[in-house]
Amino acid sequence: MLGLALGVTAVADLIGLGSEEAVLKALADPAFKVASVESVEFEQFVRRGWHEAVLSLIAAGHRSSEADAQQVAKYVRLAVQTQRNRLDNLTRALDRNYGKTVDVVPASQWAQNTTHVFLTMKFAQRWNAPGALEVVNETVDISGCCFNFTAYGEHSFIKRRYQMSLEFFRSILPVASFRSAASVGRMSVTLAKATPANWPRLLAVAGSTPKNLGIWRDMKEKWKNELERMPPLLGTGKQAAVWVAALGEDDLEPQTVRKPDKRKQSIHVERRENDNDALDREVKLMSECSKASYSGSPVAELCSTCWKQVVDQPRVRGRQWLVELYSSQGTGDAQAMRGLMPVWKRLANIFPSMVPGGRVGAVDCRTEGDLCKRLAGSSKLPQIFRIRNSGKPEVWRGGTSASIEQLANFGSGGRQEL
Repeated sequence: MLGLALGVTAVADLIGLGSEEAVLKALADPAFKVASVESVEFEQFVRRGWHEAVLSLIAAGHRSSEADAQQVAKYVRLAVQTQRNRLDNLTRALDRNYGKTVDVVPASQWAQNTTHVFLTMKFAQRWNAPGALEVVNETVDISGCCFNFTAYGEHSFIKRRYQMSLEFFRSILPVASFRSAASVGRMSVTLAKATPANWPRLLAVAGSTPKNLGIWRDMKEKWKNELERMPPLLGTGKQAAVWVAALGEDDLEPQTVRKPDKRKQSIHVERRENDNDALDREVKLMSECSKASYSGSPVAELCSTCWKQVVDQPRVRGRQWLVELYSSQGTGDAQAMRGLMPVWKRLANIFPSMVPGGRVGAVDCRTEGDLCKRLAGSSKLPQIFRIRNSGKPEVWRGGTSASIEQLANFGSGGRQEL
């Protein structure tokens, strides 16, 4: 372990100094080089509660080079996360059921073309609910008849075993089927059909579709024209001219003949066009806002010019906002804002997939002082708000060191729990 150079020849082990006062005295030596302090020393200081020593090292990093400052930031975040995990384990231990695994059938959606079945899974019980961001010990078995999946994850301090078993309407080719990583907390599977066909449903047994298995609308729309040229199979395996409406069901009974409902088709097309127009309008309004710290990221930079039409009275159906108030220069807790920035960017990537209509934004109070004052008053930056159903902004009081899962749960309407 590298230590701290004192004077010309003496070298002291910071951890071995025995007290925070001794460490602070050592750090004040002119020969001190912040680059010589390693990750394990930061971890020990945080674990022992020697926060003054950590703050002294952070200040030394700011005074040194940019590379030293980034290294200090990396070590501090790692040490804080390690300690937070230990504390979380203490909180989990209060639950007498902690450690017991809850079985969950993951929410899923499916679509098809004439040669493949497309399946996307979310590690949550419902598609519009938060779930585990990561899973471990995945087991995926694809056979000629079936798909079986098992993995373990955790959400809201509860361990979950995600299990799914599907028996398909017709045979598939395992060697030509594969899975792939989707967005955070999701997995996609592409299954090759043994013979080209238009399946009337996904599963072998009619009426056995899980309640949280739905239609993958975007993928279905993509292959709609191809499927319309091949009539769906009947349950007996014979082809028949069975029409499936544009808003079709994923579990048509065999021998059921349905004609297209032109009224439903018209409503569906009109609704989709209105949604697209609303999204285009939203993008155009936000483009009038000046770009700052989140330029080039998925975080929407908001301003007073677009606030009313984009946030207060959004035209996009179901729009739910998570908004950070920060300052790109001058005011607020600069360290907290720097620490929150990478979390906020990652949250902007996954929040829309966790919450229908969800969007993550930010307001730079350096240029939007009046808007920030109206929202946060004299509160210290950064501040986080959720705005749901065009309602009054609700402030997050859980601190900026919260996990992505906790912030996403807050944005979706959950309680503020740390």
